[in-house]
Amino acid sequence: MAATAKTIVLKGDSKNPESAEHHIEFPGGSISVCRTSKNEYWAHIYVNDNQILDDTVRSKKGKIKEIRNEQEDHFAVLIGTK
Repeated sequence: MAATAKTIVLKGDSKNPESAEHHIEFPGGSISVCRTSKNEYWAHIYVNDNQILDDTVRSKKGKIKEIRNEQEDHFAVLIGTK
């Protein structure tokens, strides 16, 4: 595992807006953060269902294995592959 985490900071600066969407893809799913026209953000968690990733490769089929909600300001979804 890498020694450091990759951090993406979205500043919400309407005078210098970042890309409207950011995606992280991994085996079994993906996560997207999408900026709205009101400078708010949606966080989307997707579980793959054998989608075509490009012309020749299909995604690994994902499965939600666990959802944790231990705090009021955080929840976690564990996604594995089938």
